[in-house]
Order: sequence, then structure tokens, then C-alpha cells
Amino acid sequence: MTEQRADYDGPWKEILEAYFQNFLRFFFPKIHADIHWDQHYEFLDKELQQVVRDAAIGTRYAGI
Repeated sequence: MTEQRADYDGPWKEILEAYFQNFLRFFFPKIHADIHWDQHYEFLDKELQQVVRDAAIGTRYAGI
């Protein structure tokens, strides 16, 4: 029997991406005002995995 692991990080990333502008407007209004929202932006959440030495391990989960 394989143990199922909960993905607590994924849903937070999805919510943050979906509501990014509203998130910044609410929590960081001065920063939000300085951003040119008509410019394209992309989330680089996978980029850090490319520079971290343990990235080859893949997704890891915290044990309970």
C-alpha cells in the first residue's frame, strides 16, 4: 500500500497566481501602484529548482 501525501504548497501557488494583482493591491498597495500591469509577467516558481543542488530529487514532502 502506498502512502498518499498531501500537496499543501500547490493550491497556494495556484491561488496566488490567479489573484496576484489583488494580493499585491491588498497587502502591498504602494508596490502595486508602481507596477506597470500592462507589461507581461510570468511566475518563475520552477526556476529555483534549476539552481538548487538537490533539484534532481524532485518534489519533496514534509513527513508527519
